[in-house]
Amino acid sequence: MAKARAEMIPEQKVLRLIQEQHLVSGRGKLLVAVSGGPDSVCLLHILVKLRKGLGIKLHTAHLNHQLRDTESDTDARYVAELAKRLEVPVTVESHDVKAYRAQHHVSLEEAAREVRYAFLVRVAGLVGAEQVAVGHTINDHVETILMHLIRGSGTRGLRGLLPISQWQFTGGNLTVIRPLLTLSREETAAYCREQRLDPRTDTSNLSPEPLRNRIRHQLLPQLQSYNPQVAEALLRTARIATDDLAFIDAELVRLWEKVARRQGNTFIFDKKNFTALPSALKRNIFRASIEAILGNLKDIEAGHIEDLMY
Repeated sequence: MAKARAEMIPEQKVLRLIQEQHLVSGRGKLLVAVSGGPDSVCLLHILVKLRKGLGIKLHTAHLNHQLRDTESDTDARYVAELAKRLEVPVTVESHDVKAYRAQHHVSLEEAAREVRYAFLVRVAGLVGAEQVAVGHTINDHVETILMHLIRGSGTRGLRGLLPISQWQFTGGNLTVIRPLLTLSREETAAYCREQRLDPRTDTSNLSPEPLRNRIRHQLLPQLQSYNPQVAEALLRTARIATDDLAFIDAELVRLWEKVARRQGNTFIFDKKNFTALPSALKRNIFRASIEAILGNLKDIEAGHIEDLMY
């Protein structure tokens, strides 16, 4: 099965993941976030090929973060021209991420992420899109697993990126799908060459400052010197963690009413029943309670949950 999947062409891999994971509903619009790089350009091009069979309509969104001077402006023009050539409606906007960072006192990465999410939520609402497709690949998946491991994100962090998830942040929620999670970065680049798409190169991806870039260019090559198959090992860990958490979540639903009840912004736990639970369920009850009260788990780390445990 793995060999057969490896021999599939990119369009087939993407379609298979969409069908297996039920990523699109076949009605309404799908917003496609396109930066102009090989991954997101590959995503848009493939979805254009698949849209008729999937019964979906597409709308493209590009945000100019104004972080790379003329490069950012050129990226925006490229995406607008590509969308026009592919006959996909497009929304292109510019936002001052550095100003947002200064105003909210967050890191540049976090500022860019929050501005981008808010932009995508607003565009999705304007065009009537139920979901947003992003161009994360297997490589991004592996890097995310390592990033979460380094930060001590707990078992849920070991899942890495999921084919479908909710982005939760100040200002709203966004349903995100990742149809490229069966493709590598090398495959998306090769696809773009074959289709003569000439995607843009983001030079900021070479900067050693962001943690993800250091993982990509420094840590992963070092780990591969110990185990050439380290990426496959991490992906296997992610699959196991995902399966284990699915079981825990099902148990949580089954037991919830026996151990917890909510009164306004307070959760009251049945001491006897809660104390008898395995630690894995206790942790996840704490997480679910905090998320229900706050609306999301932003800034809630595994260490915070552990503090509640002991």
